[in-house]
Amino acid sequence: MFKRVLDYINSVLLRPLAKLIVNAQSLRQRWKTLGQSPQVHCEADYDGRRIMLLALYQKGQLRPDVERLFKAARKEGLYIVAVNTLRLADPSSVEGLIDCYIERPNFGRDFGSYKTGFLHVFNRGWHQKCPRLLMVNDSVYFSEERMGTFLSEMMNSEIEALGATENYEIEFHLGSFCIAMGQPVLQKKAFQNYWHSYRLSDVRPKVIKRGEMQLSKTLKRCVSAPSQFRSLYSSAHYMRRLNEDPELMNISIRNARTSNLLHWERVNATGIVTFLKKNFFLSPYDEDLATVGQDIRVEASIKELNALYAVQDAEGIKTILRHLLNDEAVLHESLLDDTIKSNLVQVFMSGSQIHQNAAILLHLGLPIIKLDGLYRGMFNTYDIQRLSKLIAPQEALELQNLLMERPFGGATLIGWKRAAFIVGLI
Repeated sequence: MFKRVLDYINSVLLRPLAKLIVNAQSLRQRWKTLGQSPQVHCEADYDGRRIMLLALYQKGQLRPDVERLFKAARKEGLYIVAVNTLRLADPSSVEGLIDCYIERPNFGRDFGSYKTGFLHVFNRGWHQKCPRLLMVNDSVYFSEERMGTFLSEMMNSEIEALGATENYEIEFHLGSFCIAMGQPVLQKKAFQNYWHSYRLSDVRPKVIKRGEMQLSKTLKRCVSAPSQFRSLYSSAHYMRRLNEDPELMNISIRNARTSNLLHWERVNATGIVTFLKKNFFLSPYDEDLATVGQDIRVEASIKELNALYAVQDAEGIKTILRHLLNDEAVLHESLLDDTIKSNLVQVFMSGSQIHQNAAILLHLGLPIIKLDGLYRGMFNTYDIQRLSKLIAPQEALELQNLLMERPFGGATLIGWKRAAFIVGLI
């Protein structure tokens, strides 16, 4: 405990230095790349197809899962524009796999690549006849099994601005790692102006504010109605699925995020017990209990409450609730089901959906997993094990390697880098 306090104090003291260094590094990289231009290595004729614009950070060769994404996109009939911040050893090797391959200077993170790609589309006039465009980046792992269906759902939807998932951090917005938009959005001057005026930076908070947050605000202005701005795997979608499929409760409980390094809510039976006690049951110590004439005993030892964390399905939670409340008559099945579902949805909505609910979303059909999950503290090794069981063995090995080569920054970084990590600068 004492060490943690010292670490916190040290991080607070180093924050001004961390901010200074991170901003200086961004400025240095800006000047280093000043005057450099993107290079188009290959470009097939555009014939009015739907477009997938992918922001890459790939050195030497493409990741296997990225190659599989390209193949799935080609099966879906998409025209592929890929913008890489790094360099492939042989750029010509992607001809036939990528329709338009561009390498650009290493500055601006993923939104720098998005800007290069969108400006290329605008300059070529492709947006005038493109029926739909999907912007996506390789900060996620792509699982092959569900990819075809997912691409079809995103690219055949009538929703004008459709994200894969939503995000409740800071304010409600779509996750910028995967958003599909229809022709009405592409042709809006406000959307084009956003990309023409976007200012590049390597400083993470600036990219989040100018990029992810401002993009969602721009898309909201460009759509024809509020209902045209939504996500495929929204909280409302999850609630509907819970009501349609009783087994999803059990799957959600078993695969809930367990890392406790974040303040975001987590699924656990204690939270469900607390909700019931606060809203539906009287404590035996309430002064007005005798007047009400109830005899409901809510007795639970510390040992019994701790045992709730081992519960792995809805029926287990219900069994222990009945034991703790010692009165099965008051525990109507619908009350318990609705309480558990409510808790699951409330947790689902906490923070960034794709981080908070990685395994649940994978089960629902979302074939992408955020690769900074362990680094940011959203996942622990148990969470990675659960994710690995939901994909093919070879993919599980690839995913584990990618996740675990970036351990939790709060435990591995030191000095100003640790301070920068804690406040989200890197």
